Amino acid sequence: MPTSIIIIFIGIFIFWGHYLAGIFERRGVPDVLGLMLIGILLGPVLGIVDATKFGTMGSLFSNLVLVFILFESGTDLKLSEVTKSFKESAGITIVGFFMTWIVLSALTFFIFGLSPLSCLFIGSTLGGTSSAVVVGLVRKIAVTPKTSTLLIMESVETDVFTLAIPISILGLMLTGEIQVHMVLSQFLAALIIALMIGIGGAFLWSVTLNRFPQLKSTKFSTPAFLLILYGLTEFLNFSGPLTALSFGIAIGNLKYFEPRILDKIIPDQAIVLPAEERTFFSELVFLLRTFFFLFIGLSIQVHRLEWLLWGAVMTLALCLVRVIYVPFLVPKSTPVLDKAVISTMIPKGLGAAVVATLPFQSGVAEGEAIRAICFAMILFTTVFTVLFFFLINKGITMPIYRLIYGADTTPGSPD
Repeated sequence: MPTSIIIIFIGIFIFWGHYLAGIFERRGVPDVLGLMLIGILLGPVLGIVDATKFGTMGSLFSNLVLVFILFESGTDLKLSEVTKSFKESAGITIVGFFMTWIVLSALTFFIFGLSPLSCLFIGSTLGGTSSAVVVGLVRKIAVTPKTSTLLIMESVETDVFTLAIPISILGLMLTGEIQVHMVLSQFLAALIIALMIGIGGAFLWSVTLNRFPQLKSTKFSTPAFLLILYGLTEFLNFSGPLTALSFGIAIGNLKYFEPRILDKIIPDQAIVLPAEERTFFSELVFLLRTFFFLFIGLSIQVHRLEWLLWGAVMTLALCLVRVIYVPFLVPKSTPVLDKAVISTMIPKGLGAAVVATLPFQSGVAEGEAIRAICFAMILFTTVFTVLFFFLINKGITMPIYRLIYGADTTPGSPD
């Protein structure tokens, strides 16, 4: 395709993204679905664009999107809400991941007859949730800040599980050897060191801004420093997304982290992003987010119809399981609307798609089947999440959730 045509399409897609965002604001029709469907139409259906031709640029682009979206989400989070949500987010992260792992592993074993290791790989790869989808949706509905924080934290915390465990299983598939202590050490190291880099980076950037005030007048210095932190964390094989989120949280809540000794040495070191930089950053996030969901649609390649249909069935099973365990992991006083939204947040993103391709690239015998099944699940978990979210936002399915979870117990809670 000529470069001039590609540039024209880029401009059209930007306008399309703004149009869908406007519809989302006015009518509550999620823009995520429209962007993904266009990607699917241009890629797997019509074959106009081949996502595989993007090569490493596709992976680079997806990483940039996640970095900026998570950082922006972190700066908007209040530490008091993060503290309140930690217990619930840790619970729903662990239970959600392992329930998804068990259910999907069992279903793929009985439905497709794959080897146990292949089934375990699929279940662990799809055990998390997509940060980009979750962040984009929770901001469009009137859930409590605590619930919004819980869902964002869950989407980031599961990143540690969905990287360390599938890669360890892949090692067993290739070599026949696996060490349990390696999985545990990878998990703890990824969690602790990513947090240290994110929060420590916020202090370092605070000191830098106070030593070099001219940086405050630039529009992209803070995001540039964020990219350095993210790249360093990923280079060290730890969780870059968790670093991006913790850096954003620390930037937005630096006074809560600041030791008194630093306040004496470097007074008034709190970071306040300029309004112009925030506006520019928001527009950049919107642009990247638009092409991110188009890219997801382009990347979903389903080669067999039966795998696609079974993907839909397995997604419904995940929805049912999540509806069952959610009320046991959140306070009873949580509004029914919040419980309903939490129960629908099962989208799988491009990160899962990347991990799903590893067995095929490594020459595993069932690698193509693993990739196709994971892609089908990524498609339907996103579509069903968006559909159920839309029905909840419109109030259509709220009577069903009230029947399942009961009436609100807190006076003044939303119906």
